[in-house]
Amino acid sequence: MMPVYTFFAVDKGNMTLVQFSNGINMLVDCHCSSGRPTPAEYLESKIQKLDFAVVTHPHQDHLTGLKDVCEKFRPPYLWHNGRYFKPDPVYDDWSYYEQLRAGKLSYCTPTAVRNGHFATIGDSRVYVVGPPVPYLQDTSDDENNNGILLSIATGNAKVVLTGDTEKHQWEVTGLSRLANASIFLASHHGREDGFSSVALRVIEPQHIVISDGEPAETDATDKYRKIAPVSTTREGSIVLRPRQSTTAGAALTGGQ
Repeated sequence: MMPVYTFFAVDKGNMTLVQFSNGINMLVDCHCSSGRPTPAEYLESKIQKLDFAVVTHPHQDHLTGLKDVCEKFRPPYLWHNGRYFKPDPVYDDWSYYEQLRAGKLSYCTPTAVRNGHFATIGDSRVYVVGPPVPYLQDTSDDENNNGILLSIATGNAKVVLTGDTEKHQWEVTGLSRLANASIFLASHHGREDGFSSVALRVIEPQHIVISDGEPAETDATDKYRKIAPVSTTREGSIVLRPRQSTTAGAALTGGQ
């Protein structure tokens, strides 16, 4: 049975819920945006428990709301990218994330995941494709370019969750695990610096999701539309479930 993927409308941020076939729930990033439900409120309408919290990288637009989510749902596992990054100014959700990452909260076991890690959850295989080993240094943005990249394979369907990967990380990423994706979450909210024509020629997504609010000047939505059908969270949250197919790819079912 296929997982259900919810890409929440959080404007310029990422928040994706993966509901696996065996009842395990994974939240990949979260962001609290003015005028939208909080991350905890979004999740209350969907789930009763949260098993995994995944923070692709500790930038504010992937982290706000984490404290409230974790205090409500107390996820037993945290996946993080293994790097220390201190924002200026420091804010509560980052401080809470650092406590989680350091193993100071007894309910949660943290794990630094990097390329080569994998897990079997229900009918799915979750592959960690980034960050690379060793970490990248002196790039355009070292946190974006050392973020967690996930490939979730279920039968012949595959969903790729990208964080804010920019060209430097795309250049060193082994793309075979990402090839022939059913759903692809566009990197860095659909901006030009996350768009890689080289990577996309291998990934060949059937459907692209862009998590964003008002388009930035460097928005690459039109470029993505030339590759595959695009949905954006600008109009609201997106719910998708890949469907098994007799072909190499997978058809999609979904709705708002």
